Amino acid sequence: MGKKKRYGLYLLGALSLLIATAAVWVNQATATRHAAQPSNLGHESNQKALSGSLATGAKVTLKTVRSANWTAPLSGLLNLNHPKAKSASLQDNDEKIQVYAYHLQHPEHGDFLIDTGVSQQFYDAPQSQGMPGWLAAQFGFETMNIVTSTEALVATIEKPLQGVFLTHLHLDHISGLPAIDKQVPMYVGDGETLERYYLYAATRGVVDTLFEGRPALRNWRSAYVDIFGDGSVFAIHSPGHTAGSTAYLVNSTEGPILLAGDASHTAWGWEHQVEPGKFSTDQARSRESLDVLVQLVKDHPEITVRLGHQEL
Repeated sequence: MGKKKRYGLYLLGALSLLIATAAVWVNQATATRHAAQPSNLGHESNQKALSGSLATGAKVTLKTVRSANWTAPLSGLLNLNHPKAKSASLQDNDEKIQVYAYHLQHPEHGDFLIDTGVSQQFYDAPQSQGMPGWLAAQFGFETMNIVTSTEALVATIEKPLQGVFLTHLHLDHISGLPAIDKQVPMYVGDGETLERYYLYAATRGVVDTLFEGRPALRNWRSAYVDIFGDGSVFAIHSPGHTAGSTAYLVNSTEGPILLAGDASHTAWGWEHQVEPGKFSTDQARSRESLDVLVQLVKDHPEITVRLGHQEL
């Protein structure tokens, strides 16, 4: 074998090894490398107790805040391969969506946020939060319009925040973190920090930067968690969009409210019971979780539903 041919085979082998190594690394990426530990808040519960709380649970105040208007590909928000989507002839397009945060006030335990909205700092200078320019370009800031920044929301809360309950760790749900004091504890669903998915290789650096200097994330420890032990707020493990995706049932002063998170991004998806699309890590589990939440509301029509990114 000639010297040039051997050298060429060597380069080809080295390149193949490099590509294989990169592929393994990408597929092993988790959402964050930030530390996590079991939550010291909340009690293990079940759906029966949740259903019973709708009439007897303590009442809390919940305020919905539209943080930003935005657009996103419908193929990510909705499974366009679902028979119902095909029957409706739905096509991929830039869908109008919103980014929300929720301010929860418990009469004894204080003030909390559910998801964080979008901070002005993150919007104005994403690179300062660890986002490389190429990723910022993909994020679609040019179609985002901030309505109420996280800074503006936090300024309306008179007492220090006691915690933030996250539906999951996607950037559009944690981009308000720069406006939130670093000592405020953050709560996530079980498995959220352990799931491995190739797209996390692109976003993990940003997520890590947003959590830098903060306490360990606190994981909910069961499928149903009675957060305050009084039936006022429940965390419901709803995996599929991400492994730790979490919905929240809030027995508010205005009646029970289900914050579905990204178990359903869109009104059409909820109304036709079609799960999210390409933005999810496990569509089969996503479909199962959506079915559970839809059935809960069918069984208890007094529940008002707030979706991840659109109004019903």
